[in-house]
Amino acid sequence: MVTPVCAPLIDVFTVYSMVFVDSRASLPSWCAVLGVQLACAAYAFRLDGERYRYLLMTPVPQLAHRRMLHLALIHSCVTALTGGRLRRQRLKRTGEVGMPAGTC
Repeated sequence: MVTPVCAPLIDVFTVYSMVFVDSRASLPSWCAVLGVQLACAAYAFRLDGERYRYLLMTPVPQLAHRRMLHLALIHSCVTALTGGRLRRQRLKRTGEVGMPAGTC
């Protein structure tokens, strides 16, 4: 439970150390983590019989998708700490179904 909550901080500290402290120490460690992720993904691809060329897309979630997950995690933690309830977004059901003209 603690590790996912600390993940945004770890990413912020990594970027901070790359920019302001010593990129020669932090960049190889980030590349090592990425290498471990690629090795695990390659093993999973081998078990599933997938092509290895899709491994080139592995760093994309590291850069884009994780930011969205961090936002959702922070939002849920703040909501839990403040005691608020998340609203459910319900669809208004009317019971009517229409087909666009010219589809049949």
